[in-house]
This record gives sequence, C-alpha cells and structure tokens, in this order.
Amino acid sequence: MKIVEVLYSEFGNMYGEVYNPMFLEKSSDKIKLVFTKLTEEPYFMTHKVDMVYISNMRDPKMYDIIDRLKKYKKKIKEMIEDNVIFLLTGNALEMFGSYIKENGKKTDALGIFDYHVDKDFKVKYASWVKGKFKNIEIIGHRNQFSKCYGIDKPFIKVSNGTGSGIDDDIEGIHYKNFYATYLLGPFLIMNPLFAKHLLELMGIKEKMKFEKTAMDAYKHRMEYFNKPDARYIMTHHG
Repeated sequence: MKIVEVLYSEFGNMYGEVYNPMFLEKSSDKIKLVFTKLTEEPYFMTHKVDMVYISNMRDPKMYDIIDRLKKYKKKIKEMIEDNVIFLLTGNALEMFGSYIKENGKKTDALGIFDYHVDKDFKVKYASWVKGKFKNIEIIGHRNQFSKCYGIDKPFIKVSNGTGSGIDDDIEGIHYKNFYATYLLGPFLIMNPLFAKHLLELMGIKEKMKFEKTAMDAYKHRMEYFNKPDARYIMTHHG
C-alpha cells in the first residue's frame, strides 16, 4: 500500500483541492490517504510515506503553518533528497521558498528553496494557463495576489497565460520528485496524465480506475484551450 499524507486539509480546501489526493485514492486500490491536522505531528516523522500533499489555503493561516513546519524542516529536506513525492498547489508553494514579502514586511519561509514571493492584496492575478511538463500538456487556473521570483527549477513551461511571476513563462517548482504550482483546478483532476505520472513514480503502473472518463474530460477541456480565440487572462484587477 502506498501512503499519501495530506497536511492541514482543514485549512487547505478553498478550491476543492482536497480532491487532488482523493482523486489518486479513487484511481487505485493501492493508495491510502493519511490526514494530519495542524495540531498533530506529521505522520512522516515516524512512518514511511510515499507522497506528501499540501494545498492552497487562506493567506493569514500560511504563517502559522510555516512556524509549524519549521520544526520538521530537516526531515522534509531529507525526504525531498530521498525522492519522496511532494505536491503543493496554490499558495502552498510560497512556504517552501526563502521569504514572503507582504505590505513591506518580510517573513522568513522554510528556506528549502531560494525563490521568494511578493504579495500585494490590492492586486489579484487570475488567468487560465496552458503549458508543458516534459511531454505532458498541463492546464489549470491561477487566482493569486502574489508574484514569485528567483525560480531556477521550474515545473511547467507556459505557452498560454501567465507564469508564477506573472510577467514570465515559467510556472511552479520542480526538483527531483518535488512539484509545486500555483495552478488550481483541482489540479490532478484537470490533469489526469500528470496524476498518472505521480502514480507511476509510486510504482503503480496499471491503468487508473475511471481513466477513460478522466481522459475524455481532459481532451474535451483541451479543445477549448486550443481554440485560436481562447481567452486566457481572466482579469488582473486592483
């Protein structure tokens, strides 16, 4: 059985993102989910896990979670280097960078990677995004107040829409089996090929349950994303 630990889902389900790990669980009988609350020690501290998932959350709560995760930073770094899978969606990626600057105040994040974030609640960036990870076409949407700078290990090469820094064409972070993206969706439901990629990293090679239905929906969405007049930028407003 492959263990996927879901951290702090009581704060991280703003866009239905808890359905990312649930989609993996529904896709294979070999997946077991473990849910950890903020008041609990992570399961990964005393047990082997195959994947850790953290989703988009309310921005103020992020700082409490950073403080909590700092206790486990050494273990998290070891797990990343040991190729344990991490998937972060939405603003969860901001916690693993060097710092977050908000209204002129700079707060240290976990410092596992060197990128940093500027956050301005007077301006929201919302867009659809299409890009590629290796040979997998990725789609999703962003809805954020942040710009992310200093990414040297990008996840997705953006062809339509905006990147993590809004003015660039790279989206998210990829290092070994660590994947972080601002994209929402829920991300794995919108991208069953990438979900299949994660399952294969865990050694699950067989066909996903409901794979045809998931792929039919993905192909249907791609028809709209690939139209010549497809509109990707929803709004940048402030």
